[in-house]
Amino acid sequence: MLVKRVRMMTVAVCVGVSLWLTGCWDGVDLQQRALVLMIGVDPADSVGPFGSTSPVDKNGALIPGAATSPSEAVKVTVQLARPHRLGIPPSGGQSSGSKKDSPVITVSEEGRDIGEALRRIQLSLNRTLFFGHLQAVVINRKLAEAGILTVLNPLVQSRVVSRNLWMFVSESPTEQFLKQTPTLDVIPAMYLTNLFRNHVWINRPYDATIGGFHQRLVTPGIDPYTFVITGMDPKLTAPHIDGLAVFSGDRLVGYMTSSRFTGWSMIENQFPKSKLAFSCPEDSGKQFVVDVKSVHSRMRVRDLRRQRPYVEVEVRLRGSVEGGPCVLMETDAELRKLRQAIQQQTASMIASAIRWTQSPLQSDLLGIGREVYRHSPRDWHGDEWWNQMFQRLDVRVHVDPRIDFIQTYHQSGLMYRQG
Repeated sequence: MLVKRVRMMTVAVCVGVSLWLTGCWDGVDLQQRALVLMIGVDPADSVGPFGSTSPVDKNGALIPGAATSPSEAVKVTVQLARPHRLGIPPSGGQSSGSKKDSPVITVSEEGRDIGEALRRIQLSLNRTLFFGHLQAVVINRKLAEAGILTVLNPLVQSRVVSRNLWMFVSESPTEQFLKQTPTLDVIPAMYLTNLFRNHVWINRPYDATIGGFHQRLVTPGIDPYTFVITGMDPKLTAPHIDGLAVFSGDRLVGYMTSSRFTGWSMIENQFPKSKLAFSCPEDSGKQFVVDVKSVHSRMRVRDLRRQRPYVEVEVRLRGSVEGGPCVLMETDAELRKLRQAIQQQTASMIASAIRWTQSPLQSDLLGIGREVYRHSPRDWHGDEWWNQMFQRLDVRVHVDPRIDFIQTYHQSGLMYRQG
């Protein structure tokens, strides 16, 4: 009898507990959702009552002679997934394939802000827009120069948008990027995100997301950044990324590209394992290649209370010389010449990156002020004080390379200073 009572009580408890399990009570079928993968935001193309900020009366008619402000209006393009086509590449694997075979479609609308434009897009669809799978947002340069927070606020305030959402600034209309299908990936949004998830560009990709942007924006002594898209790569039919879009506050102030971008990535300890070309010691028209294994840096601000404060950067670079027209013999003498060339050119790239942030950008992209705020809080007197101090800083760079020939693995140390 006791065993039967225990069994009955166990069954009763299990049944009672199961009544509290709600399951997927708020689930929405995939067929009822329009999955947004990427968003592009441009200045509005036209002016008028439907898609611009032209003044209208209470009946919705245009007010004759009233001033318009088309610069405030935006054109939003959303890239939507077609779930029944995902995993099926376009015809021939090229962007020129049939649009019917594409796994994504794009829809555009204009509005006084991004929220109004998205509402108009929603009204044109038979499914509910869902931003839980949003991968990237691309913002036109003109809007970024005016201030990026007004564009981002509707996305940041959304409960379903991830803080790991990637951000980009584009020189060209964003609509053209969203409509193209890259050769290496049938989903354009995933092509962009894979560049950073695979550490192709930088080691710490979080700073290039919405979450990283806002974190840098509210941290004393540092300015945010994102990446700039300058056009389409004709070989891959994919967006061509060319360095950093640098902000002062939430306003775009300029770009950091080529060798300055390399110097920035070294200072920030963001340089990925990759090959890097240097000019030959005796012939700058020729280059040799170094397979860079690691770059570690440390930055400190010195003599803040004196007349000539300076920022000191120490960099340790490890790698192997792979070859080049100036690599004739694998001897210690030859290796010493190559090391000296690496030291000089690396120091020059790093110093140039810092000076470029001082002028003309006037943006503490490297977080030099943050180092003062963290390590010398008594010397920190606010953002306005630092903006003036930042322009006066001298730059001193120390480079310690440990470079080997890839076959012989000879080692020696050499120190070079620029400043």
